Amino acid sequence: MENLVKYKESEHKFVYGWFDNSEKFPQSRGQHLTDLPDSLDVVVLMYPDNLVERELREIETIRNDKNTKVIYPINFDDMKVIFNKKINVESEAEPNSQDFLSYMVDSLQYALSIIDKYNYDGISIGYKGKDINHLTEAEKIEYKQNEKAFVGILNDWFQRHMNYFIVFEGNPQNLLERDLLTNCSMIFVPCLSSDSPEKLTFNFQLAVVENVPLDKLGVIIPTVSPDKTDKEIGYFADGTKMLVGVVDWALGASNTVVSGIGVYNISNDYYNPSLIFKDTKNLITSLNPSIKN
Repeated sequence: MENLVKYKESEHKFVYGWFDNSEKFPQSRGQHLTDLPDSLDVVVLMYPDNLVERELREIETIRNDKNTKVIYPINFDDMKVIFNKKINVESEAEPNSQDFLSYMVDSLQYALSIIDKYNYDGISIGYKGKDINHLTEAEKIEYKQNEKAFVGILNDWFQRHMNYFIVFEGNPQNLLERDLLTNCSMIFVPCLSSDSPEKLTFNFQLAVVENVPLDKLGVIIPTVSPDKTDKEIGYFADGTKMLVGVVDWALGASNTVVSGIGVYNISNDYYNPSLIFKDTKNLITSLNPSIKN
């Protein structure tokens, strides 16, 4: 395992796994953190609260034995949707900043308290945002105030907790203040519905704007659905699995420098008769030929 620890501390293309841990009493090894590929760099737990003792043990095991970090998401857009639902407003509407601030502060305080409660290594900051050019002047005012408060709280928190690990997932081009990104280890652009390598490139290039650290950019793609009749989720339009087709793209076929790949719903890749997590393991070794899973 010493070589594995050195590998993860060296310069390489990172692979993260978004892990659905909603099942507290697993019926399959694919629902165990300890069965994830050894060379996976970071696990993002999709349900970070109410962890059971088994999950806590498994987090400690993969951290201590494999040097795998475990983090969790805090999503700004989700906060807006939940707040709007509470006040019976359309989910996509921009909340009034005065009304939203108190709710957001409480939500962030609670979300950030989880990091110590379960001894996480850090957080993934979710922020898709909006193109302000498509907003009315009144909406722009609220949008700017809401973002300023959200980013300000997280920046302040990080300055007091710099021992933690933070990443960004979303659309960095929609951030008005991008200083936060300099502290992020990775900046992931979600490409869950991209149906071709060209679409990956398109979404990726949208994020290539001023004050976005280009050496930290990556994409998030999904695994295929467990439903064998579903030929859309996790596939390009030509029928190629995204986890397979992304390799050539990430290695420069698109003339794009990609620093990492995020695998969404990684546990779906467990089931394979010849090799568990086959596509994820092939992805890792293709991006980083020196490592063996």
